[in-house]
Amino acid sequence: MALNNNLRPKEQAGPPPSRFRLMPKFPRLVVAIVAAATLTAALAGQPAYAAVKKSTRPVTRVVHRAATPPARLTTAQARAILIRAARHHNLNPNFVLAVSYWESGWKQSALSRTGAVGLMQVEPYTAAWAGPALLHHRVDLNNPVDNAELGAALLRTYLDQLHDPKLALAAYYQGLTGVRRHGIYPSSRGYVNGIWGLRNQFQAAHLGA
Repeated sequence: MALNNNLRPKEQAGPPPSRFRLMPKFPRLVVAIVAAATLTAALAGQPAYAAVKKSTRPVTRVVHRAATPPARLTTAQARAILIRAARHHNLNPNFVLAVSYWESGWKQSALSRTGAVGLMQVEPYTAAWAGPALLHHRVDLNNPVDNAELGAALLRTYLDQLHDPKLALAAYYQGLTGVRRHGIYPSSRGYVNGIWGLRNQFQAAHLGA
């Protein structure tokens, strides 16, 4: 996940260096939750949008460390936290669920090799400014509620400024300034389209209801 905006210094004018992360396999519990027969047939035993995703974020020095160890959540607990955060920020819950599933597989314990943490894969350098700016307090990224709230707040901010959910997804991945200057990078299209496809499938199955 890439979280960025105009407040981040030294925004790059073009696509930054890349890294790769494989999507996790769709949890069996999700298949049990999904009521739509078409979705169940499509996803049973298959990876959910198995894809290699490229990040456009540079590796950045950690400037904020969470104070507590990562929480271990059941899938139902993770979904409940994400849905609550989505509603708190007036977002479609399936939109937030899709971002989190693509980013972390709904696992608060997920940690990327660049240091992105938790359900919404928030970078520590982002949390350092975005927590006070958007939530009005410092956040602990290893707290799943803080993690979900900050990810949802950033998506809300990008959506309010760009007025297009796909552009908001691109901003979450490559940075707001990058989207304003260059639109969706070619390396970001798989990320954007994959999450949007998950959002539509979750919507059809009423997963965030």
